[in-house]
Amino acid sequence: MRLLLLSCLILVSVLGCHHQPSDIPSSHLTPRGDCQTVRHLGGETQICGHPQRIVVLNPKMLDIVLSLNVQPIGYAEIFSNRRGDFDQPSQQIPYLGDRITQPIANLGMSSNPSLETIIKLKPDLILGDIRGNQQQYSQLSQIAPTLLFDYVGRDKWQDSLQAIAKVLGRTDQAKKIVAAHRQQIATTRQVLAPIVKAYPKVLMVSSEQLNSSINIVTPLDFCGGLLEDIGFKLATVSNSIPTNITQQISVEKLPQFDADLIIVQGYNIVELSRIRNTNSFTKSQLKSVQKSWQTNTIAQSLSASRNNRVYFIPSYICLGLPSPSGTQITLESLQEQLLPLDKTVNRN
Repeated sequence: MRLLLLSCLILVSVLGCHHQPSDIPSSHLTPRGDCQTVRHLGGETQICGHPQRIVVLNPKMLDIVLSLNVQPIGYAEIFSNRRGDFDQPSQQIPYLGDRITQPIANLGMSSNPSLETIIKLKPDLILGDIRGNQQQYSQLSQIAPTLLFDYVGRDKWQDSLQAIAKVLGRTDQAKKIVAAHRQQIATTRQVLAPIVKAYPKVLMVSSEQLNSSINIVTPLDFCGGLLEDIGFKLATVSNSIPTNITQQISVEKLPQFDADLIIVQGYNIVELSRIRNTNSFTKSQLKSVQKSWQTNTIAQSLSASRNNRVYFIPSYICLGLPSPSGTQITLESLQEQLLPLDKTVNRN
């Protein structure tokens, strides 16, 4: 079950299977008349015209096509075992469902989408993840042109966005999305500048609940990268350049990390698999790790804990939505949680 995150379940990345992909060049397109040859992490795929019937195999791809003002016809989740189509997407798909204008087909799990359902949908484009969908790539490509991209990681969504936008004839929209992203970074950096100056060093960890080991998040992580983009410095296991998105340590080693602030990426696997209402999604994902942190003697001994400078964010945002919406949600959450520190900064 733990191997389902990067390919089909958020837990893979959380538990440390965060190796960066091989050095495959970023996706790019070579026009050929009405057709384009798309080079992506799965290979090279020829696409003619602008696809209209699009299937997406993870939340990142869903967010990208929605950001380009395109409505997909089918969606595969990274976590849920729900049955039936998404007939009420705003209540069934976290963070993105309210932007889906009509019911869409449920394709099952991201790492093992229903090929039979996809065939029935008759798509003209399938968008997926190199780790999660590589094994099905040959079969998916026989159904429709299939593009596979990287999932997690700092700013990797921009490569996917630009390639997909060109396929869909929406490059201008993609440029606006990237510009908006950069403006969000700049604005947040300015708003939080006093806090960054007073509390520059951040320890970000990921955990379902503290036990024998946890994961230190590095700048290669989507949310870790955002923290550094707005000026914070992430605490890591060593001074060497990280090669993975996380670095696993034992809980007992937490006191070795001297940090002004701590941000915890939390998740709840049981609740991930049985979403009933997206309104309570964030709370359900954080409940377990918050309780665990508050009752763990080692965690409570840290300076940040003693000074009430520990904050929480769902791992789903950082690992499930390393995308335009993930940026907005993360930065808004950071501002909401950290801005009260401004009063302390001014008082000192």
